[in-house]
Parts: sequence; structure tokens; C-alpha cells
Amino acid sequence: MKKKIIVISLVLCIVIIGLTYAWFTWQSPNRTTISVLGGSGSIIVNYDGGPNISGIKLIPASSKERAESDGTGVGKTITASATDTVYMDLNMTLETFPQALSHQSLKWEIYNGNTKVGEGNFANKNQGDVINLFSGETITTTTSTYKLYIWIDGLQSNPNTMQNQDFKFVLSAEATDEEPSSSLDESGANSPVLDAAMIPVMYDTANSRWVKADSTNSDTTYQWYDYDAKKWANAVLVSSTNRSSYQSASAGTPIPESDVLAYYVWIPRYKYKVWNINKVIGTDTYNAQTTGIDIEFESGTASTGTISCSYDFTVTATESVRNETCTGSNGDYYAHPAFTFGNEEVTGFWVGKFEISSETPDVQTGSDYYGGGNVTNLTVRIKPNVRSWRYNTLTNFYKVIYDMQIENNIYGLNTSRTNTDSHMLKNMEWGAIAYLTNSKYGRCTNNTCTEVTINNSSDYITGNAGNSVSDSNYASGITNAYNTTKGQLASTTGNIYGVYDMSGGAYDYVMGNMSSAAGSYTYYASSGGSNYTYTGNEKYIDTYANGSTYNNQTAYNRARLGDATSESKSWYSDFAYFVRSSNSWFARGGDYSLNTIAGPFSFSSNTGLTFYNSSARAALLVIPSS
Repeated sequence: MKKKIIVISLVLCIVIIGLTYAWFTWQSPNRTTISVLGGSGSIIVNYDGGPNISGIKLIPASSKERAESDGTGVGKTITASATDTVYMDLNMTLETFPQALSHQSLKWEIYNGNTKVGEGNFANKNQGDVINLFSGETITTTTSTYKLYIWIDGLQSNPNTMQNQDFKFVLSAEATDEEPSSSLDESGANSPVLDAAMIPVMYDTANSRWVKADSTNSDTTYQWYDYDAKKWANAVLVSSTNRSSYQSASAGTPIPESDVLAYYVWIPRYKYKVWNINKVIGTDTYNAQTTGIDIEFESGTASTGTISCSYDFTVTATESVRNETCTGSNGDYYAHPAFTFGNEEVTGFWVGKFEISSETPDVQTGSDYYGGGNVTNLTVRIKPNVRSWRYNTLTNFYKVIYDMQIENNIYGLNTSRTNTDSHMLKNMEWGAIAYLTNSKYGRCTNNTCTEVTINNSSDYITGNAGNSVSDSNYASGITNAYNTTKGQLASTTGNIYGVYDMSGGAYDYVMGNMSSAAGSYTYYASSGGSNYTYTGNEKYIDTYANGSTYNNQTAYNRARLGDATSESKSWYSDFAYFVRSSNSWFARGGDYSLNTIAGPFSFSSNTGLTFYNSSARAALLVIPSS
């Protein structure tokens, strides 16, 4: 991978001491170098924050020029140059920021020479927020000079509450040798990474069909994704019959359902503001459930969260003792651990849009239809409007999803697992999807969140939605198909671009396993996990300490931050049974019969054996070539 981000920090302090006066102090190193790892070798960026300044009084002014000329505002010079062309971002993190200063009259602008490259104010800002001052500025061997202005707009009202406040922030610079894309998505989400067999798609609403999307995401007609607009990136795997023609086709080419083998949704790398670091039942320090989880997308593979966690299997959990110890506090950010795959930091991962089905979803087994049953000789499909694959052991599900990359596979996937990796969804990956769902990028708008509608199909039809959020009228067949108005309410976005079957349908087995004994982690097959070999496959499973309780604080203290279990216990009244003795595997989402207690934050323990109501979900990791 060609991108490496190095962060340097400059500390800036402002003390607001009156309606008309503020005391400004900036401390910074004279010069800092940023190393950039690129294909052409080592590149050095010389970043200069300038000399220390202090003693500036901020007085409301009619413009930033007037504030600077009168000495009542701040104009701060920043310079940068590089030994080769790079692209730089500059960010401002609000370290100390009282709500009294969250006002539009406190403004900033930043210029490159006479060209404005960024502007904004501090209205609706909170302590811990990151403000992007500019992105993708080209830095060359010729020195680029920027000037950052901060002033009080005297043409607006300046509330009395702005008096006598302390204000501190940190500036950080990032550099990459990869030219910024012209993507229409401005959320900061990492661009999806495709295996060569994958086709980017968007939904043509006018004609009710999926069509090929513009892979550069720069065509407004065939826009692939926009996470700010809750339009998550989708991609498909297709049969070999027309695969090559789709790959070479122009954006807008229809891709019929009959050619699709699997639908996937991209989950970009992010960090989130932690609200319950100690995993105490009912704790929600900033109303993360009701107003939304505070999520910030991370660039590339950079881990920018300040919280770190370590898990200790030698600890015996009690009501007050946890197996996991985390640094930091509620309100700090945590790089979601789902984006660490083994020893690899990843830019995101693909998740199956629906629960898995098989090539023979309607074959009858005895008196029942299990969508595939207890076998490994069928191939996986990920499609809507079919019976999900059930009544199979957990590790059989693991095998058939892993085998989507076997030699001469029908999907066209790369058979090398170096850069592409098909695997059964892990418990932590489920957590990452659940948290993104309960954010402004998913089911939350204007500080109000809505619950994902249940799949109430007693026939386990994928993508189905009930007539209400917790519809208790179980229905055979399809109540509302995934692409209908009501059907889309069963997705993680509330529209067709999200992930389905996260509430109801069948239970989703995930790769999350409890140790068979206390003191260290020992793989615990329980009953249905005997076909999985842990040694050498550690990255495919999330591990938990041994315990016998399942529905109290002691049980939840064996959880991991980010897995959407103890942190979010009781959210939306979702079912919550932790893994325990004889039930060593996690199952997520609940089935159609759970009504109000099914949902993305539901979790239960299971043996891993065959059950009529247990299915699974696929994940696909694609890592860019170095």
C-alpha cells in the first residue's frame, strides 16, 4: 500500500476574557518533517508552523482583514514544501471547547496566497470534534504558504455567554503521494476496494433495476456512493456468462438479477466516540442510542483514535472486574477494531447484503425447506427474495463461505488470499455494521434515530420487511420485498443501499467464540464447531473469556469494546444473552419470531449446531496491492 499518514501536532490556546476581548496564544515547533512512503521511495515534507506568538486581543471586527489590520484578530502563517509532489490535509481538533463558544460569530478562514482553501465557524461544534481546514492541497518542491485567520465577526451578535471561556485546539497535518480522487462523496469515507470480479452497482429507481455504477464515483448520473446521503457502496459478483461484458461495460449498463450471484455492501473504516467504556449496563454518556453514535471516517489505514484496549484471559470477570482494560475516557474516540484483520490494518470490508442462501434454496428436506441444510457441497448465494440457508452447523457455514475462493470458483474471485479474503462474518464486524447503522450515516437524522424494521417472514425470505418495526404478524413468503418503500425500512440505511436481515429473518451465526476454560484462550468447539481449526486461523474469529453467566453485569464484563454487546445492552430492548458454558458461539440479530427484541443489537449464545432458524453472513476483505 502506497499511503502512509504521519500526524504532527501544534497546540493553539485561546482564552475568551470578555465580550470584546480575547487572549490568543499559539505554541508550535519551528519545523517538523513528515515522512511519506510512496512508490518512488522516501519523500520528505517540510512543515513549518512558524514562531510562537502570544498577546493578541480578539475584538469583534467587520471582516477578517479588518481584524488582522487592527491587530484584533489572528493571521497565522504556515508553510510546507516537499522533495516530491504530495497532497496534504490540515485538520483542527477541538481539545478544550466549551459549548458557550459554539457560535457562528467565531470564525476561521485559511488561504493559500490569495486563494481561499477553507472557511467555517464554530457553530454546533463540540469538544473533541475534528474540523478539516483543507484537503488534498498539492505540495511540491516550491514552498506553499498558507495563512489561517481566526476572528470574531462584529456584524453578528456576540452572546454574553462567550465571555471568560478557555479554548484550545490541536492542528494536525497528513500527507500522501496518492492524488485525491474526484469522488462525489465528501464524507471522508475510504473509497471501496474491489476484487477484479466485483462490479460496482447503483439502483436505477426509475426502472427498478440495478445498473453498473461509475467506479470513480464522479458521474452524478451513475453515482456509486455517498455516505453523507446514506448511500452505501454496493457491488455484485456475477456468473461467468456475462462477467467480462459487465466488467468492460459503461456505467448505466443494467445487470439483471438472473446474472447476480452475490450482493455486497462496503463498510468503510472509522473511529467512534465512546459512550460506555466500562461496559456498564444502561450507561449512555452522550445519548448515543437516541441521537446517534458519533462516527468519524478514518483516512486510509490510519488509526487516529486515542483509546486503546487490551484483553486479559487470566482475569476472572465479576460484577466490577472486566477482562478488557481500555485507556482513555468516555467521549474519546476509538478506532473500531473490526478494521484490524489479524496483523493487517484495512480501509474497510465488504459484507453480504443479505443472509446467505444456497444454489438450491427451495429444495425440500423432509417436511421442511431449509434453504440448503446440513451440507458443504452447495455453493453460496447472497440474494434477495429467496430462503436463507439454514439448518447447517456453524463451521459448515464457515467452510462454504471460505470456499468461495477455491480454484475455479463460480464467482471469479481471486484464489489467492493475500489480497482477497472471503470469510464468515466475525462478531466484531457485526458490531461495526450495527454502530454505523445507528449513526448519521445510517438510521439517524437530525439527532433522531429510527429502529431497523424486522424481517417477519416465517419462510425466512431474505430482504423481507414487516409492516411495522416489530411486526408480530409472522407471514409466510414476502410481506414487503427489499426494494419496496416499506421493504427498504428493513435495511441499515432505511433505503435500498443498506444491509438487510440484521433484524429478524434467521439468527446469524458469527465467528465469536468463548474459551473452554479460564486462565487463557482455548478454542471451544461446543457442539457445532468441531470442523474449525483455530491454530493458523486466529484472524477469522473473535475470542472471549470463559464464564457461566449470560444475562448479568458479570457476563457482559467479558465483552470487547466495539462488538455491540455490553456497550449497547438494552438498546431498543434487543435480546441479550452472552456466550456461556455449553453455548460458546454468538448468534446475532434474532429470528422473525422475536418481535420487539430482535435487531442489530441483539445477541445470544448457541452451540453452533444445526437449527431450523440459524443462518450466517459472508464478509469479503479486499486489500489494495502494494
